[in-house]
Amino acid sequence: MNLTEVQVSDVDSIMETLQVGMGLRASGSTGANAESSRSHAIMQMQLKHSGRLYSKISFIDLAGSERGADTMHTDK
Repeated sequence: MNLTEVQVSDVDSIMETLQVGMGLRASGSTGANAESSRSHAIMQMQLKHSGRLYSKISFIDLAGSERGADTMHTDK
């Protein structure tokens, strides 16, 4: 498991961090999709001010959620 914590202060930094993370995900083709994620991804954002936590939100993308019948002939 590769976990990284990055401190950002603006939307551009958030988007850049997301792009880096998405580039690290494993992917492959399945019978259902030409390009499908083969790894889970979790992004958690915490909003803080002066060291005090005000809010936290988590985004979770689970890999391999295609129906079993649709995943024949996978390459990964």
